Amino acid sequence: MKRALSSAPALVLLLWNLAAGVPQEQNAAKSNFDEKEVSFKTEDGWVIHGTLSIPAGLTPGRKIPGVVMVHSPAHDRDIYLGGHQIGPNTFAKLSLRSELGDTATLRIDIRGRGKSAEPTEYNAFNSEQRSKISLDVSGAIDFLSRQPIVDPDRIGVVAESVTAEPAVIASYKDRRVRTLVLLSGRLGQGAKDVIASRSDLPVLCLASKEDKIGLADMAEVYKLSTNPTSDLMIYRDIGIGNSMFIMYANKFPNEKPLETVVADWVVPRLRASARDVSFRTDDGWNLYGTLRMPQSANQPKAPGVVLVHSYLTDRHVFDNLEQLLSAAGFVVLNFDFRGRGKSQEKGNYFDLPIAERDKAYLDVKAALEFLAAQTAVNSDRLALVTTSIGVKYGLKAACSDSRVKSFVMLGGMPDRADVEKSKFPILFVSTLGLPPIAQAFRDFYKMAKDHGSTLLEYEGGSIGYQLFDLDENLQPFIVKWLKPQLSL
Repeated sequence: MKRALSSAPALVLLLWNLAAGVPQEQNAAKSNFDEKEVSFKTEDGWVIHGTLSIPAGLTPGRKIPGVVMVHSPAHDRDIYLGGHQIGPNTFAKLSLRSELGDTATLRIDIRGRGKSAEPTEYNAFNSEQRSKISLDVSGAIDFLSRQPIVDPDRIGVVAESVTAEPAVIASYKDRRVRTLVLLSGRLGQGAKDVIASRSDLPVLCLASKEDKIGLADMAEVYKLSTNPTSDLMIYRDIGIGNSMFIMYANKFPNEKPLETVVADWVVPRLRASARDVSFRTDDGWNLYGTLRMPQSANQPKAPGVVLVHSYLTDRHVFDNLEQLLSAAGFVVLNFDFRGRGKSQEKGNYFDLPIAERDKAYLDVKAALEFLAAQTAVNSDRLALVTTSIGVKYGLKAACSDSRVKSFVMLGGMPDRADVEKSKFPILFVSTLGLPPIAQAFRDFYKMAKDHGSTLLEYEGGSIGYQLFDLDENLQPFIVKWLKPQLSL
């Protein structure tokens, strides 16, 4: 009886530490990072304090991704330190910070909390003041992206509970943010309204079933996200927000820690994936483009996609699709054909003779060769996405190339003979407001439907890539259509 009484306070203390997430024994973890106290001013002048952590031992000159960590009003920045107690004499040996590997992290105290409590504490805020926490997140993103060690185009954001809303608002308007994690997020309609605005931003949503509010909001965010790699992870009886890491460790001590699960999802999406490239055509044009590797590698060699723009644009018309395809597991070559974008060493497209323009199919052939030669590419599984005049150039190059297994044409007018020669599935996308193209695509579809082709028609007269601005679901649909064609 006496032993039972004496052990009760210890049990209460343990439960208190678990619930509060009290950090313990952090000195060993800190030795793996170079940390410094930092501060910055937000757009409205609030001074935000935080801790910048840089992994120790990095190669000089190397650029790494960065992640902003935003706590809820119930906590301060130390909630992300880890080292919490998970048993009578056991402490966590990792944290989300450590599991992110070679990633810089910025843990901030939001306005009104921790060292950022001056001049007013959070509990005295009205709703308008609380909404301005999005400025704290925006300021943190900007501060982290300006660090010399950080690649400004590879920023992630993690937020918990009610700070999910300001995190969403700040992240979706900043193109430097490449991924977002929401832990039991609570979001108002304003934040939900922006979710579908960026199909290039994947979101990971976590919730526990007993948290009905968080579960409902996280399920809605997952539903609204148009990024094909967004995900929803639902657990049972592991609490709310950052405390889920603690409760999960206690409930499943022999399973992969939840911090590792989250990091395994985040890190590939912050991987350095794009580089400028150049290659030469058979008739002597030097062409320039972007080669983007997949953000997640599920196979030793990934299928490849070449993007072919119109004569009125350059490769950047496909920037968003390029990123979506990469996120879905494709290696993507997005290039400027002769006379457009950076590929103008021999002149501007509109100054070239017609006969010279018509040789642009050689540019597509060179692009296919260059892509197929990449060690990360399965050269027997290639596809093209083309628009306008790029449809003609692309199909002429592809119809005699056995490595091409799929083709997308957005408007444009290919040569009928090339359609007849093609043996691969084609996604035909046309608009009824352009009757000649609409009728031609219907005829072409009849010729190619036995190959697994698909016909997609829109009202109106928008041309090819212009449909991206009218239908936010078209680019994700193209990605979804290509995946089974290339066995991904």
